[in-house]
Amino acid sequence: MKESINRQIFFRRLAVILFFIVLVLRLFQLFTPDKKYSETENRNLQARPEANLTRIVSGRYSTAMETYVSDQFPFRTGWVQLKGLSDRLMGKTESNNIFLSDRGYLIESFISPDRKVCQDRLKKLKQFVQSQKKLKQYMLIAPTAVSIYRDLLPEFAPAGDQDAFLDQLKTDAEDAGITFVDVRDAFRSAEETQLYYKTDHHWTTDGAYLAYRQFAQAAGLKETAVSYQRMLVTDSFRGTMSASSGFRMWEKEKMYIYLPEKGGVEYAVNYVSEGLRSASFYETDKLDVRDKYAVFLGGNHSLVKITTAAGSGKVLLLLKDSYANCFVPFLAEHYDKILMVDPRYYYDDLKQLISSEKVTDVLYLYNANGFAQDTSLADVLENAAGEASEK
Repeated sequence: MKESINRQIFFRRLAVILFFIVLVLRLFQLFTPDKKYSETENRNLQARPEANLTRIVSGRYSTAMETYVSDQFPFRTGWVQLKGLSDRLMGKTESNNIFLSDRGYLIESFISPDRKVCQDRLKKLKQFVQSQKKLKQYMLIAPTAVSIYRDLLPEFAPAGDQDAFLDQLKTDAEDAGITFVDVRDAFRSAEETQLYYKTDHHWTTDGAYLAYRQFAQAAGLKETAVSYQRMLVTDSFRGTMSASSGFRMWEKEKMYIYLPEKGGVEYAVNYVSEGLRSASFYETDKLDVRDKYAVFLGGNHSLVKITTAAGSGKVLLLLKDSYANCFVPFLAEHYDKILMVDPRYYYDDLKQLISSEKVTDVLYLYNANGFAQDTSLADVLENAAGEASEK
């Protein structure tokens, strides 16, 4: 009898303690301004969604609210770290679609996109190609570590089939009249090269350089006399996957850039939206912040215009995600002008940009995971296709 009473007292006290913990956290969240950006995770956080009948009925409001509560939860980073630690202690090897893999790698899973979304994107891609028949168009969709380092994944890891997606995309792109640059064989042969960061989803500069050589061959770019020096810029890089998963949160990596040893074309970088100009592809002040990958061009921008003294007579439109940021310096030797457009942030007239800048070539450069889920490129291409999209 006494034991039963003590048990009831214990659970009542536990319920009161839990109630006050939840109450304190809720009050803290209510009276603390929402954060717009997570430096640790290198992404924008969900703002409080606006409620209206259409969004509530469709379910979008509840989904957005769940994301908002998760993103704005008090001491979020600390809880993520604690969860990662507890997962490791329990022997778990997956968190937030990120796998704790062999040789120190964190590898992001691949989620196959809806086929209807792919068909819609393909339709708009074909319309754009038809409306810009004079342009030479190339596509380089970089495989991520889940494809190239698949043998490092934990046993029975439920990772999606990225290779099947890339095989179908290659067929679709070539049917649309686009030259598809498939770097998978070259990557799998580069056994001695670290192609991806271990704590981040990006490829390394070594991986980007290998991909550039494959693109140069496919695009018929003439070899230049430039040779590159591989320079260490930091040994304390910590990627976003370690922050998102809670695994290996304190591990640091080396980051390199490639600088011309001799030769090297003169160039200028114009960050159009920001109204800023630079004489370098590298923003070294970013090495002092959490997101050190932003050393390449300062991160992502809606439009960056790069002018060079290459004298090739060619102008490249580069439709891209962040994988292109460490790739583009290698292109400066081959194009008089490079227009870097990130469709996620670009809202101007792409068709007008192509005409006014006298674009001759187009390169779609994305990582496979990002390309599979992003729909902004299709929207930008649809607007640029003009009359072709209306037929």
